[in-house]
Amino acid sequence: MNRIIAIAALILGAMPLTAQEFLTAPALPVRQQTVRLQSVSSTLQLPFIDDFSSDSNAPDQQLWTDRGVWINNTFGINPYSVGVATFDAIDSDGLHYGHASSTPYLADFLTSQPIDLSKADSTTTYLSFYYQPQGNGNAPEECDSLVLQITSGDGVWTNLWAMAGTDLPTFRKNVLHLQPNRPDTLEFALVMLPIRQSKYFTDKFQFRFFNYASLAGSFNPSATINCDHWNIDFVYLNDGRSASDTVFYDIAIVEPAATVLKNYTSVPWSHYESAINTENTRLNIHIRNHWERTMKAEVRIRIKDVDRGVYLKDSITMGTGNYDGQENNNRLYAYDDNPIVYDNRESATYLFECELYTDKDELIRGNNRSYTYQHFGNYYAYDDGTAENAYGVDAASSQVAYLYTPYKADELVGLSICFLPSNPVESAADNFFICAWENNNGKPGRQLRCDEMMRPAFSGQMNEFMTFEFSEPLTVDKSVFVGWQQTSKLRLNVGWDVNRFSQSKIFYNTTGNWLPTSFTGSLMLRPIFGSITTDIADTESKISLSVYPNPASDWLTISGLDDDNCQLTICNAVGQTILCAQGTHVNVSNLQSGIYIVRINHNGGTSALKFIKK
Repeated sequence: MNRIIAIAALILGAMPLTAQEFLTAPALPVRQQTVRLQSVSSTLQLPFIDDFSSDSNAPDQQLWTDRGVWINNTFGINPYSVGVATFDAIDSDGLHYGHASSTPYLADFLTSQPIDLSKADSTTTYLSFYYQPQGNGNAPEECDSLVLQITSGDGVWTNLWAMAGTDLPTFRKNVLHLQPNRPDTLEFALVMLPIRQSKYFTDKFQFRFFNYASLAGSFNPSATINCDHWNIDFVYLNDGRSASDTVFYDIAIVEPAATVLKNYTSVPWSHYESAINTENTRLNIHIRNHWERTMKAEVRIRIKDVDRGVYLKDSITMGTGNYDGQENNNRLYAYDDNPIVYDNRESATYLFECELYTDKDELIRGNNRSYTYQHFGNYYAYDDGTAENAYGVDAASSQVAYLYTPYKADELVGLSICFLPSNPVESAADNFFICAWENNNGKPGRQLRCDEMMRPAFSGQMNEFMTFEFSEPLTVDKSVFVGWQQTSKLRLNVGWDVNRFSQSKIFYNTTGNWLPTSFTGSLMLRPIFGSITTDIADTESKISLSVYPNPASDWLTISGLDDDNCQLTICNAVGQTILCAQGTHVNVSNLQSGIYIVRINHNGGTSALKFIKK
């Protein structure tokens, strides 16, 4: 669970005249797109409120009948409160819909459970919500609209509201009327809609949001990732309201506390002891008072050792403060004593629970809490683990390098890379080399490693890192550049995080000269030190298994077993069994193109591997 600026020059599907680097919008994490959930309770009663602040990537099934949108903390820019619902252009597998095209098509849906309006006052019933186009993703074009419909339960859906797509700067200027360089503020527009017609005041009333999306085109498939993002927040339906009911008695955390580290978002646990005094310094919390007058609130923090299931100490109190009406506030907590102490574990994970306490009965209290996980494994990271865009370079033999400075001398053993799918998946699946370079006064210098060719190996789940091992460890005692070299001009589409800023450490080379990246953010590529473990890699078994070729056209082979006595089960990305076979070789020629999971049952154990069928 897995979360700010708009990327300038974000180009989707453009065919460049010269080799250059690109950002494109990625697909979102795998989620159930069209699965309709059974109602988990009787018809809902008023009020209906959801600000998507729950600690889940899926909509609350108590409130919504489908799971089409992604609940997240990273795509919305200055939202109403922690968590937004994001609409995009992809299906439940993290891939483009089968009917996706360059002309607008229906994409994501978010449908409410039935709501009882039979006793509501038809003169005072309003449905309100906040919305934002693009956010940290890709701007929807004018034809890529967001729509709201309602029904009385008779199966007929009627349009209540719609908005044509636009980019975020235009939205800020023409809809929010924000002045340039305005201080941090709410950047979502509020929509207030009366429900008046008598036919809707039944016990089967429902409403639904959906969006239209359109792809950039097929002339450059590796650039066609995801697109046309919309974010919504704080959906509120109730009677006893009026058109002027636009100010809510509510104080909220706007986004989870930032990483507790200073320079990185993660360091290897074995390096942490050397990094404590430099890295572990502060915790920042972003709060907004939505009421028009000052509110008093106290901020408390609890730190939990997730691995051991215990809290480190009593709650840390940041004190009670007065928060001015309709303003954002940043509360910075600086540690007197370092709360996380190094021990001899291989890895460690801590949970920072932040909570606002008030003595008033707020409209909604779920947004008074936020959760931040801090993981220490075997890698360094600048990114926050969520890709808002995808980075790539469009020249054969091009190179990308990323500077890391470890806190202690150690062996660099591999790279962990988050790849994102293109349309089709195979269009960015050409071979590449993993590389390392000396640091030459802040730029890549002499090449230290350029290992054998590998494939991107998109796992089938978004924001998932795949591990690539160097043929021989490389001892690093200071700083080192790590990255890749391409074998074709197709972009590799590596995850790009726009919420963490390490662009000064990223360089690319298409002509023989190293140039700094022109984008702002962090590349989702991490160096692994010490040893390769399952800390990052996606595996369900300690047996080292692999599949080849990957992607596969005809036959798929399982390697790493000492005999052929195994059962294979191939499932599609939503878990449906497609094919069963015995042995380590299976014919997949009849499978449709896409991403599959092969489960291997061997000696009482089960392993799962992912592969791409061409």
